[in-house]
Amino acid sequence: MPNPSLDSICSDWRVLDSPDFENSGNVRLIGHETFSLASELQVNVIPPGRLSRCVSYFSKRLSNLLYAHRLLRNCEPTDVLVVNGASRVWFYVGLLNRFGFFRKRTVLCWDIFVEVSEGLKQKVMASAMKGVTLSVLWSSPQVTSHAKFLSMSEDRFIFIPFKANHTKGQKYDLPIGNYVFACGNGKRDYQCLIEAVRDTGIPVIICATDPRVRNNIEELPNVIKLGATEPDFAKLQASSCFMVIPMTYTGLKGGGEANFCNGMWHQKPVIAADSIAAEDYIIDGETGFIVPSGDSALLRERIMTLWNDRELVRRMGQAGHEHVEKNFTHAAFVRRLLRTAVILGESATKS
Repeated sequence: MPNPSLDSICSDWRVLDSPDFENSGNVRLIGHETFSLASELQVNVIPPGRLSRCVSYFSKRLSNLLYAHRLLRNCEPTDVLVVNGASRVWFYVGLLNRFGFFRKRTVLCWDIFVEVSEGLKQKVMASAMKGVTLSVLWSSPQVTSHAKFLSMSEDRFIFIPFKANHTKGQKYDLPIGNYVFACGNGKRDYQCLIEAVRDTGIPVIICATDPRVRNNIEELPNVIKLGATEPDFAKLQASSCFMVIPMTYTGLKGGGEANFCNGMWHQKPVIAADSIAAEDYIIDGETGFIVPSGDSALLRERIMTLWNDRELVRRMGQAGHEHVEKNFTHAAFVRRLLRTAVILGESATKS
């Protein structure tokens, strides 16, 4: 049986979990980072060259440019370059692949961040993105939003769900605390949460490592603001009654996907005030609740429902954990990502 096509992945990412997947060995994956727990497929890591390492002491940008050139130069026609969008290397890979090489390389980029202001920055970002063959996004609505924002075809983007990062580490067996937990820095609408819990007396811990985010959160008697990092961060999640992730909606990108998954993995119902990504992760009414971004009244109602029904909290928490174990573990994510890279390489070879 042939491997699934890119079109079939777009229709249902679960085809990537097929036990019939075959790695013919004709596609070599190369990249700039090692993937843990990747036993089926391996990435051949190309380290930075000596010149890139030397230059990095006085210019990170030039160093990344040199490293991107080295990565592309080492790509053969049947290779796929897998690039992490969280690294600035991706930007230079995209620009060089578009403008600097006569023979274009096949590039898969994941965890890309393109939410920039309009004008020149947007045009430069779009130019780099057009040098990437396929970009992996974390929710299905983002395929359309990214294509529109960057004036690109939707077939240049694909949705593969993100992961519960905490599935790589220890699972904590801790007593359940009498508090609600919220967390994260980027795109968080903590004012919506503040309005939802105002005058309720429900204890809330908000964990944001960025002090600027914490300083902008209104002081309430029942709200504690922390900047905890791992492993204390995970312990706070694991000890909470349930989690609330309030997101700002911009119409382009999510930002709470990892926390949705981590919360459920810790057996916590997750209430997401989110309008772009939550539906791909949380089963509304079964593993948590989804409310529209900014809807503090409905958010308050859902918080009160869980706070006053601990049996419902237990059932939802267990369902959420099973949902993550089945769909959103770190190992499953790596397997799907690298299988997509192989399928992309096979598709490029045929075309």
